[in-house]
Amino acid sequence: MNNEEITKQQKKVKELKEKLKKEKQKLKLINNQNKSNKFINMLKKDDTDTYKFKEVLIIMLFSLALGFFTCFSIITIFNGGRSYFTVSKDLDKFIDSYYTIVDNYYGDLNKEDLVNSAIEGMINSVGDVYTNYSDSDTTTSFLETVEGTYEGIGCTIAQKQTGEIVVIDMFDDGPSAKAGLMIDDIILKVDDIEAEGKTTTELSDYIKNTKNKNIIITVLRNNEEKEVTVVRDKVEVPTVTSEVLEKNNKKIGYMSISIFSSITDKQFNTELEKLQKENIEGLIIDVRGNGGGYLSSVTNILNRILEKDKVIYQLESKDKVEKKKDTTKECLNIPIAVLTNTGSASASEILASAIKESYGGYVVGTNTYGKGTVQQTSQLPDGSMLKYTVQNWLTPNGNWVNEVGLEPTDYIELSEEYYNNPNNDTDSQLQKALELLTK
Repeated sequence: MNNEEITKQQKKVKELKEKLKKEKQKLKLINNQNKSNKFINMLKKDDTDTYKFKEVLIIMLFSLALGFFTCFSIITIFNGGRSYFTVSKDLDKFIDSYYTIVDNYYGDLNKEDLVNSAIEGMINSVGDVYTNYSDSDTTTSFLETVEGTYEGIGCTIAQKQTGEIVVIDMFDDGPSAKAGLMIDDIILKVDDIEAEGKTTTELSDYIKNTKNKNIIITVLRNNEEKEVTVVRDKVEVPTVTSEVLEKNNKKIGYMSISIFSSITDKQFNTELEKLQKENIEGLIIDVRGNGGGYLSSVTNILNRILEKDKVIYQLESKDKVEKKKDTTKECLNIPIAVLTNTGSASASEILASAIKESYGGYVVGTNTYGKGTVQQTSQLPDGSMLKYTVQNWLTPNGNWVNEVGLEPTDYIELSEEYYNNPNNDTDSQLQKALELLTK
């Protein structure tokens, strides 16, 4: 074999090596693509147009990634219907770990539990108690609470020590009240489900999740069985209650706010109008045990109370402090007292601090919880949710109550008499507020 033939053979071998190298790269590309597609499908179970990428585009993107970012992976991240690309070798490490476990572990595995645990571990490493992850079931319950509405029948049931399940409360004008269900009715059956041996949670879950629009509830009332047909409907959860109290010949409006849901501000305005028709001369707002809720809701309430341009609260981000001021012409001109305790947190503390510092009112009770941060939520495609801290909030005067709470203008603890016999007369905090507003 002459030199020319040897050179040709060497050239052919080189071409074969190059071709083999390209084939290996192509296989690696396809393998990485399959891994990422598997991971994407695991995160997003339903098939929407957002996720239907053409194969050519996928290959081009992965080729670019392999060409410019060695040992990096392109992962498509979805958020709120939008898609964008981020590059992270840390995610590549996570995916490899996930598939190593899934493909090789000898026992049974729940893939959803693996992902949930991974997310929870990531959240825990942030080191912020208010940054957390909720699975889809917990998220659904949370959203029902803070949204203030749900699909149901509008009644509360409880289980006695004897095992009987009874109706203990009903929403005014709710489906149950309209249908004729009554407090103290003993529930015997819900549709074809016998109540005996069931828990309140099981019956409530059935009512919430059934596709039946009309629910037949068999009850025992005055030793007589009755069937009540309740029509499931959108129910508004009452978060504000009110009444008129009298002391020293003065009428004082009393409002209790249990949570700041998305409709609490609307309910507050409705109850306030009722009280104003009674010609009240002062107002008590009770947020004891109120753990907070929507910032927008408490902001709207304070817009109704404060004078225009008064500071409601301040928001502190990484690079600036912004004052949130009242923007409305509406305001109140009566003395106000807010009742607080250690269960008053977040939005409740915003309300109390604004009444104290911008309105010049009273805060009566004990120090509040001390939650001085603001969170945002992001719902994931499978119904679960991330909640994460984005800012600190400060009182109108610029104080940060985090972990110390808001100090009342009038510190007073509930008396032992109240715990033994709870009512308005034995409620020492309420009576102190009445005394301040009627002096």
